[in-house]
Amino acid sequence: MKKLLSLFAVGLFAISAQAVAVTIDFEEFSVGDSAASAFVPLVSKGFDIWSYENPSPAPMSIISGTNGTNALGGSITGPGQDSYGYAVQIELERSDGGAFAIYSFDLFTDVDPNGFTNIRGYLAAGGLADLSSPVGTGDWLLLDKIEFRAEGNGFGFGYASLEIDNIVVSAVPVPAAVWLFGSALAGLGWMRRK
Repeated sequence: MKKLLSLFAVGLFAISAQAVAVTIDFEEFSVGDSAASAFVPLVSKGFDIWSYENPSPAPMSIISGTNGTNALGGSITGPGQDSYGYAVQIELERSDGGAFAIYSFDLFTDVDPNGFTNIRGYLAAGGLADLSSPVGTGDWLLLDKIEFRAEGNGFGFGYASLEIDNIVVSAVPVPAAVWLFGSALAGLGWMRRK
């Protein structure tokens, strides 16, 4: 019976150990820090954070945020053309390419009256995520990548600014943990049979 309980405990620990939430708060950076280019991410707590301003692909930088702490942010102004306005965008993905869950974040945007803000998620299994459910539920729990975007007027002069901070995320348990848990259950069945 003791072996049975220890196998079960190991299986549970393997799954729970993978789902520890971390907060990406940008406090390890200094105000003014940024990636070398829009094609190089900032890396924080096992996550790559890509950011850029469009049409000039310059990376956003660490700012003193609305909350009074460090945040990642940027703004851009200029004339839109052919329905495409000036935009700022931040993308988040795990550095190892695995799936992740997102539980909360502080997002501040400002766009001109003809601009828009959107959040687009990509599922680990492929396709776009349905992010209409509250953060921390539904498709927010099995993402491969998430994008935060603010875009100004696409037909005239416009502006857009975007700031993000305190992103609470966790890695989705990897299949190896599931196999370990399954083997513990199989061990329980085998021991009961004996």
